Amino acid sequence: MKSIILLSLCLLAINSHALKKGDYTLSTESLCHGYPKVGVNTPEGYCVGLVASSQEGLKRPRRILALDDGDFIITDMVGWVANKGIVWRFHPPTNTLTKVFENVDHAHGLGLGPDGLVYVGTRGEIFRFDPKYDLADEKPSKEVVISDLPATGNHPLTHFIFDQIGNLIVNVGAPSDQCLNERGKPQIPCPESEGENPEAVLRKYTKESGYKSFSILAKGLRNSMALAIEPMTGQLLQGENGMDFKELETPREEINLITPGRHYGWPYCYEDGLLNPKYKKSFFNRLPKIDCQHYESPVAHLPPHSAPLDMMFYQGEMFKELQGKLIVSLHGYRETGHRIVTLDLNEQFLPYDSSKAEIVNNWSAENINTPKGSPVGMTIAKDGSIWLVEDKNKTILVIAKGESSDQQDSQQEEQLSWEDLKNSEKDNFFALNNDIFQKTCVACHSQFNGAPSKIFNELVAQNLLRPGSHSTSPIYQRIINSENGTQMPIGSAPVSPKLANKLKVFINALK
Repeated sequence: MKSIILLSLCLLAINSHALKKGDYTLSTESLCHGYPKVGVNTPEGYCVGLVASSQEGLKRPRRILALDDGDFIITDMVGWVANKGIVWRFHPPTNTLTKVFENVDHAHGLGLGPDGLVYVGTRGEIFRFDPKYDLADEKPSKEVVISDLPATGNHPLTHFIFDQIGNLIVNVGAPSDQCLNERGKPQIPCPESEGENPEAVLRKYTKESGYKSFSILAKGLRNSMALAIEPMTGQLLQGENGMDFKELETPREEINLITPGRHYGWPYCYEDGLLNPKYKKSFFNRLPKIDCQHYESPVAHLPPHSAPLDMMFYQGEMFKELQGKLIVSLHGYRETGHRIVTLDLNEQFLPYDSSKAEIVNNWSAENINTPKGSPVGMTIAKDGSIWLVEDKNKTILVIAKGESSDQQDSQQEEQLSWEDLKNSEKDNFFALNNDIFQKTCVACHSQFNGAPSKIFNELVAQNLLRPGSHSTSPIYQRIINSENGTQMPIGSAPVSPKLANKLKVFINALK
């Protein structure tokens, strides 16, 4: 009896010092800014704390905004499902999340307007509300400001930024990857980016018009999910999510200086004057010759497929060494993503490649206590700490001053690999690869190129396929278009229930 009591006390002691949140194993004895510390790499004197997770209700948080009263507003897309999104308010003193709005269509963009109101980007719209509403009320009133944004295609999420005089700069993402027709052939001129209402552009809605009228600020921008205003000059910088080439090493993502009226190349050219091979003139491909020198080149580059989803200039007090630097969140699933980087500015107040440094890395699921990171939106709190949300792990995190996380524990989780599969399981995956991944996924996700063995190992390594559990495997959840998944494919007919069930059976049979 005594041994049982002692064992119980030991288990209680262990559990009192560790907890599991958002796929992180955390120690309650090691804190960062008052929150359990996350085991990722940071520079000396920095740390990352986990503020909230799915245990508090988060589904797929996308943007975060610090308010003057110390609270935060968070947009939560929930999934690629219409009218499921949430707008949250987080109150740090009590660590509570409260729903401000529900049933928001693809809640994403977020910003504080010159009128002191919070602006929220949804699919096709931007609305605003007063953050100083009476918290005892059920919810504040909501006013639609813009309602004419394109709402279909591959990039329907609404992102925006206010310039220094209060104009609203809005991303209108390209509806496709490379503007190819139904036969996979290039189109010149690209109908998606031309005409009266072109896409793959930045629109400028003027403050004077009450954001009722707009002009095209710049063209040829595939998807401007990261926008920042340099505070000294007012220059607008854009982080470009580049085309999804099959090659791993290209194209590099771009940081562009936006000049009104200029064209930045999509879908014809990329990086520093490189021609998209799809648009190359040849004997069999009788296209007009394209001169990439006619299009604007980026001022800096980011790693290929790293997916910059937010960026900002640091102006807080906590990190003096970051003052004036550009901070970029890299969301990408490849080895180049899942980190946060900084870039210094040159004499023209523009970022440059050789200054790139990382303030959060080793966020790649190699340590069994830490999943792969997926940072999206960032904001600076009143005390200068950097708050961010990551959508894959459904968390709010904070970067603050403190001890760096100890990375000596390099214990690896043994993963199932292609070599471990039975011949019958390999045959089943061959069929699933041909019937689902090659027909549905490869057009937008180049990790589905290559041999089935490579594809399987990558799905497992990225935690998209979790052997023995279809319910926690994102690849299955996305295919069936679950509330918490990302529908695959976007904008096309879903995978048949029969094929989805075959994938479910395959996953659950894996050991």
